[in-house]
Amino acid sequence: MAGLELDPGLAASLRKIERKVLAEVPLRPRSVRVIWAAIAVLTAATITAWITSDADGVRTILGEIAIGLGVTGALMSTVAVTLRRFGWCWLASAISAIAVPLSVLGYWSTQTGLGVASVGFLVAALAHAVLVGNWVQCGRPPLPGPGK
Repeated sequence: MAGLELDPGLAASLRKIERKVLAEVPLRPRSVRVIWAAIAVLTAATITAWITSDADGVRTILGEIAIGLGVTGALMSTVAVTLRRFGWCWLASAISAIAVPLSVLGYWSTQTGLGVASVGFLVAALAHAVLVGNWVQCGRPPLPGPGK
C-alpha cells in the first residue's frame, strides 16, 4: 500500500500554517497587564537611571550598558507583547535575564566609581526580573484545564 502523497503546493501551505500556529503564544490577560506595567516601570526607571547616573557628564561603562539594556528590554518586550510570537517572547526574556545582574552592577559601579547612587538601576533590575518571569511562561506547555 502506497503512502499518501500531498500536492507540493498544498504541503507547503500546510507547513506555513503549522509554523504560524506553533509560533503563536497565548498569554493570559493577567500576564499581559503585568507585562505592560513592568514595561512602564522599566521605562521610567531607565530614564531615571540615565538622568541621575552621571557625574559631570561621565558615566561608568556598566551604567551605560545597563541603561542600554533597559531601553532594549522595554522595546523588545513591547514588540513581544504586541506580536505574541514565540521568538520575540524569548528574545525579550533573554535580554531581560541578562539585564538583571547588569543593572545591579550598573548601580554598584555608579555608586562606587562616581559616588552617585541611582536607585533607577535597582528598580530596573526588579522590572527586568518581572519580565523574565512572565516571558519564561511562554515556553511552558499549557496546564490542563478542568475536565481534561
